[in-house]
Amino acid sequence: MGVYELGLDEVVILQDSHVLDGRTNVTLILTSQNLIQVNKSFWGSDKSAVKYPLQDLKEQGGKPNVLIGKAPNGSSRLELYFVGYEKFYTFQGVFAERKWAGAIEKAYKSYMADRKKNEKPKFDVNSILSPFKDTIDSAKRSITPKTKMVKCPRCGAELTGEKGKEVKCSYCDTVVRIS
Repeated sequence: MGVYELGLDEVVILQDSHVLDGRTNVTLILTSQNLIQVNKSFWGSDKSAVKYPLQDLKEQGGKPNVLIGKAPNGSSRLELYFVGYEKFYTFQGVFAERKWAGAIEKAYKSYMADRKKNEKPKFDVNSILSPFKDTIDSAKRSITPKTKMVKCPRCGAELTGEKGKEVKCSYCDTVVRIS
């Protein structure tokens, strides 16, 4: 697989070189984390690879949205519904679509279970502090400064006063409400 490097914890599960993406022959590789489409050059060599992460598959009832459908010509095709896009593949082998659909579902479930197992529980500060909310709010109010400094809108002098009260500027006699 010269055009795609596997991740350190990624393994190949299934591979098929006789797959059609529309009318284009591609190699399809299922790994433990991704579906890889290897595109061929005009001469048949590997040209590029496109990675479709298994985690991006839409899910319904704990199962990935992978179906066996019908192509416009009536043949069976593998239909993959990802978040924001979809992919359709036709295989040359008999029942290959079923084999791929089952393998993708199994890989998806395994991958998602591993991700869930490795997730760290979220630390929720609010749930820990909620019994102390009233005390915290009271403390916040007591340390909130009651005085505030503002600039006089007329001359720019610094005025200090209690919030909600009016202060008279000693330079230009402008009355300013401290907010």
